[in-house]
Amino acid sequence: MSLFKKALAECIGTAVLVFVACGVAVVSGVNWVATSLAFGLVIVAMAYSIGNVSGCHINPAVSIAMFVRKKMSLNEFIAYVCAQVVGAFVGSALLGAFLRDFSALGGNTIQATLAKEVTLGGLKLDAWSYVAAFLVEVVLTFIFVMAILGVTDSKFHDGKHAGLVIGGALTLVHLIGLGFTGTSVNPARSLAPAVLQAIAGETASLEQVWIWILAPLCGGVLAAIVYGILTGNNKEKTE
Repeated sequence: MSLFKKALAECIGTAVLVFVACGVAVVSGVNWVATSLAFGLVIVAMAYSIGNVSGCHINPAVSIAMFVRKKMSLNEFIAYVCAQVVGAFVGSALLGAFLRDFSALGGNTIQATLAKEVTLGGLKLDAWSYVAAFLVEVVLTFIFVMAILGVTDSKFHDGKHAGLVIGGALTLVHLIGLGFTGTSVNPARSLAPAVLQAIAGETASLEQVWIWILAPLCGGVLAAIVYGILTGNNKEKTE
């Protein structure tokens, strides 16, 4: 399969993820169950549609884990991440166009649970609020990517069930993470809404976007390292 086709599949998959799942979050008033299921079910749908083309990463945190595991080359990693970011912007732009409002597209922000104080003017955040949000995203991404690495490991022949397991894992981390950070675990999914919301005048997500980019990437790398240690399978060749 050519790299262009893989990148195109990643772009389409990420666009669908952001448009549908973030769309559910926005129109449902951030109903935790509905939003969690939306993210999980989109992954299931995409896994069984573009999975045979690109592997259905649709998330830079997943791609960096696969790169660390030597399952993809540097050129593939760069192409995948670029395609995922473009796809996220396409999905966010479509959502904003249909809503006729770009100020609420599902961008991540630190939630009241992690705030030092809730005031009439909003949330009062301190240093721990940011540290805790970062750590939450690292842990959630670690859990999500570990599930992906386990179910897609060719040594264990569980590939037929990969879409269901990965979708279930994403649903799981959303159920716990929505109350802390809105659950990112995906830099592309968070960057695009943050930028478009900021253009519309809502800057909170963009001001915190470093968390939603760096923490999931750290979680992905950590998962790749730990999985390699646990399985003793650190020397997989690039496919």
